[in-house]
Amino acid sequence: MREIGQESLIVNSALERLKAVQPVQVINLRREAEVGDRRWDGEVTLKTQRGKFRYVFEVKRHLRPQTIQHLLIQAEHSRKRWGKATELLLLADYVNPSLGDQLKDAGINFIDTAGNLFLKREPGLYLYVEGKKSPASTKEKPTRLFQPSGLTLLFGFLVEPESINRPYRQLSEANGVALGTVGWVKRDLREQGYLEPIGKDRFRLIRKKDLLDRWVHGYASRLRPKVFLGEYREFANDLDAVVKAFQQYALKQRLSWGLSGGFGADELVHHYRGSTLTLFVEFWRHNEALKELKWLPASGGPITILKGFSPRVFQSSGSQMHHPVVHPLLLYAELLHRESERELETARLIYQDFLEPSLAKD
Repeated sequence: MREIGQESLIVNSALERLKAVQPVQVINLRREAEVGDRRWDGEVTLKTQRGKFRYVFEVKRHLRPQTIQHLLIQAEHSRKRWGKATELLLLADYVNPSLGDQLKDAGINFIDTAGNLFLKREPGLYLYVEGKKSPASTKEKPTRLFQPSGLTLLFGFLVEPESINRPYRQLSEANGVALGTVGWVKRDLREQGYLEPIGKDRFRLIRKKDLLDRWVHGYASRLRPKVFLGEYREFANDLDAVVKAFQQYALKQRLSWGLSGGFGADELVHHYRGSTLTLFVEFWRHNEALKELKWLPASGGPITILKGFSPRVFQSSGSQMHHPVVHPLLLYAELLHRESERELETARLIYQDFLEPSLAKD
């Protein structure tokens, strides 16, 4: 339960920082809160001279832009469904000035353990403190759960939570990880409070929303750099033609592949494809492929090739599509990585239609 303990420290420290800035009484603080069909990390009421202000809160460590974008999508989705019933407060170890500006512009309240904060509620509550430095701390040893091999197996568990109780050898083969990886990933999940016992030697995956947050973060920072194979361009710069030609090439090579990013999302939600093409491939014979496809290596080019890190990457969703597409979770993470506004709009649709329904059952 180390993860839960660290989150509790963030909650308590951030709220103490708030009390040092403004006379505020913290009441009705509790971990885990449900609004409608959605579970949050907790809820708290702040009592001031102007009244009481209730929040549901999320706890985050080591914030990155992708984490913020994911949080904004969650908050927007919940506001549309439940209105002010889910006024959100982010409690974090540290919010740097750039991310603080993004949160403030989006109207997301936050407090960090350094004392940076933004609280704005009508009527009568407005507090904003910035410029506090990150508190000095001992460097935390990264948990193996969120290293590339752990993220690979975690992807499989998020795609199919009920697989958590399958035999280790089946999990190893289905997810393309070493047999030993299965053991220590499940051990880390138990120790960090992500597995709930439901019988003798049987467990249920819980706190999936938090795991999805951590997986999206880990994809951008650790997994994607490891599976990145190259960036390219094609002479005619016609990405529709590139997809068709690649499909023929993959068929000849008996190569499993799938669309990700905007082109993949367009197969599912028909919203926006963008000007870049991202492909996951089972294997990549660089020289042979470039000769056959008539591509050129180009840093920052519109075509990105990533190696499929697990057999699950290429498992079809069963929908009627013109081209193979990777799982919506992988689409979502790639769209957040791109960070353009139109791709973030598409990510919101993917989250709403394909990810939120499974998280609501957490």
